[in-house]
Amino acid sequence: MPDDGRAPRQPAERSRKPRESQPQWPCLLPSIAVAIAPLRNLTSHPQQQFLVDDFTDRLVIGLFRSCRGFTFTWVAGERRLTPDLSPPDPSELRYVVSGSVQQGSSQGMLRANIRISDAVTADYLWVCREEFRPEQLTSIETKITGLISRVLHMLALHEASRRATVTLDTELGATELLARANAILREELRADLSAEAQKWFLAAFARDARNVEALVGVACTCQFLVSNPWWGDPRANAAAADVGREAVAIALELEPGNARAKYIQGMLYSAAGQLEAAASAFRQALAMDEALPQAHAFGGYNAALLGRAWETSQAVERATHLNPTHASGGHHLRDSILFFFGGFGQLLLGRRDEAVTLLQKSLEHNPTYGSAQLFLMAALSLTARHEEAALVAQSFRQQYLRSPAYAFEQFWLSRSASPVYRTQVYPLFDSIRGLGAGW
Repeated sequence: MPDDGRAPRQPAERSRKPRESQPQWPCLLPSIAVAIAPLRNLTSHPQQQFLVDDFTDRLVIGLFRSCRGFTFTWVAGERRLTPDLSPPDPSELRYVVSGSVQQGSSQGMLRANIRISDAVTADYLWVCREEFRPEQLTSIETKITGLISRVLHMLALHEASRRATVTLDTELGATELLARANAILREELRADLSAEAQKWFLAAFARDARNVEALVGVACTCQFLVSNPWWGDPRANAAAADVGREAVAIALELEPGNARAKYIQGMLYSAAGQLEAAASAFRQALAMDEALPQAHAFGGYNAALLGRAWETSQAVERATHLNPTHASGGHHLRDSILFFFGGFGQLLLGRRDEAVTLLQKSLEHNPTYGSAQLFLMAALSLTARHEEAALVAQSFRQQYLRSPAYAFEQFWLSRSASPVYRTQVYPLFDSIRGLGAGW
């Protein structure tokens, strides 16, 4: 591997570094303001103004939902009633979304012309033209919102990758940068390590914007934050979900048969509570690569959230047989996750002793894995091992002192509306609260 002139940091040194509960995530830029100009009615029919105004409002609301890491405002001198956008800081304004609606190429058709331009230079960065019938307004707005979201996130990723390259100050090529990122991810599942790995993935993306592994790596580290929301504040978690969604979608456009990208997409769906979409993504990933252990394991975990916890142990067992590091007896982050999924599934089914064993094994591989700690204390409490449960709860509280109240309980309860799952998980949090860990 080419040397960048600095001695590589050893894992032991990094593990001794004091951990920050909320590190800076390189893909989440501090402030990106986007100005929106109400669409102009160029149809020559004043009666179409209501439709054009409705299009503008739908577009803005859609962008609010899909671009939560951005700040939106009206173009100076323009203002609409819904939603009420704050005035921008001119120094933060980066992009302008504008456009018009005019008559289409045939009778009864309309054409939306949308563009994104640089707020400073006024150069066009992206243009889109879509024809539609008035009754198709909802579907065309959804499509255009998705396209704008994709472009805005791509622009933000390019900016974040440039910043990561400057921060790292290295001449390494994309292959070496990816190797370093993946080496970091093989360590403990920790916020600071995931954020650091993300920086290396972004630097690789700066070297090659069509590098699928770099995009998937960014999406993966975003998924870690989304699945561990106590690592960041709610806005950072929401923004990471959007960045991860777009990064993995771009990766799949570049390489539709990439099974790893597909299962990470499933993980992001699952973390967002879109469990059926997640299940479909895991099935597709396994159709691409039946020997992918992560797709089996996460599919089993997702099944538990859907109220089918009996499927979890079978899926984890298949993943375990396919996991080479587990078979060789080596310690690996993947083993920790597999054992957690297995223990979580057993606990939902009321098999508490089996759950304790698996969750303890998870923590042997990754002692700071908060999810495993959380449910181990519940399993120990429910098996009357109260002193052990109290010790785990104490360690957990020390690790997550800055987490918001009830963040953990809210996260797992919000994952699924399945009555079966909720009936299974509620008693676990009764035990956790009894230990003072759900503050």
